[in-house]
Amino acid sequence: MMRSVSTPCAALALVCVCVTVGSSRGGLVSLHAAELELQKLRKNPVAATEESVKGGRTVYARFCRSCHGLQGKGDGVTAPAGSKPANLVDEKWDHGGTDVQIFRTIKGGIKRKPPADPPYFMEPWGGKISDEDIWNTVNFLRDLAKRAAAKK
Repeated sequence: MMRSVSTPCAALALVCVCVTVGSSRGGLVSLHAAELELQKLRKNPVAATEESVKGGRTVYARFCRSCHGLQGKGDGVTAPAGSKPANLVDEKWDHGGTDVQIFRTIKGGIKRKPPADPPYFMEPWGGKISDEDIWNTVNFLRDLAKRAAAKK
């Protein structure tokens, strides 16, 4: 009798494992598809309107300013000890300077790769900021850099 009870339980457990694995693989497939779609993009799909730049400014103030600084120069007051946040308004982009590369950097973050000089690290913001808000932030950063260049 014990054997007949354990067999259905084992079968049920196997079904649950298969469903779970299938679900997680589906998630991986979805993530892979999203990355492929991002690679196909050649430019920012969100127009750099005044509204977009304003939205990006709000996102930057909330999530980015503390490390990258008020003017985006990498001089924020709460950057992790020993790190050097990127200057977002200079002419050199350390992690790719196209809009798509900037989007990918914000969404996926930067992992510390010792020995890095300066030691880069940025947490991924993709789970906390929507894709549209990340694109708006890219538009804001472009506007911020343009204004910084005009002041020189």
